[in-house]
Amino acid sequence: MDLMQREGGKLSVEQALQIILQVLDGLEYAHNVEVPYLKEADSNFSQGRGLVHRDLKPHNIVLGNVRGASVAKMANYGLAKAFDIAGLSGQTMSGLTLGLPVFVPRQQVISFNYMKPEMDVWAMAATLYYMLTGAYPRDFLERDPFLVVLQTNAVPIRERDVSIPKNLAEVIDLGLTDTPEIYFKSSAQFKQALLNSISD
Repeated sequence: MDLMQREGGKLSVEQALQIILQVLDGLEYAHNVEVPYLKEADSNFSQGRGLVHRDLKPHNIVLGNVRGASVAKMANYGLAKAFDIAGLSGQTMSGLTLGLPVFVPRQQVISFNYMKPEMDVWAMAATLYYMLTGAYPRDFLERDPFLVVLQTNAVPIRERDVSIPKNLAEVIDLGLTDTPEIYFKSSAQFKQALLNSISD
């Protein structure tokens, strides 16, 4: 992300939250939008609900200016699927096409064919972590990145930067919980937890 480079490799809490909260709104819409899709069995069009992006990361967030206000949007829907039929249209799994594994939860590595909105929410928590610290949530250290995702947990964010407010850090760490399941199930739930953490 160009803004991170201009700011010395990481963003302030205020800058990062301004971006993430807007993207979470867009993600909530994407996860609930009605989308047409092609049925595999009879090739008729039917209505689906909700798109899972599947490749959220800082480089897929675009910043713009609308009437003097900074606006953040998601880009690159090339791997997106309607989540109610994800898994019915073939597989998309390789280190080259799935997306960078540094921004994916275990579930996306284990079960790449069945996508759920919560996987995007986890990726947003990982993106916020990266924006605030300039570091990935997990330590990869020249190891196979897919094994790292499967075998390790995210490093608590205050171990990377103790200046991050404790309440906010707790929410981000919860957002990066992916065993036995992903903690936040929706973008709206994660957004509300973030807002609560900064209002205390």
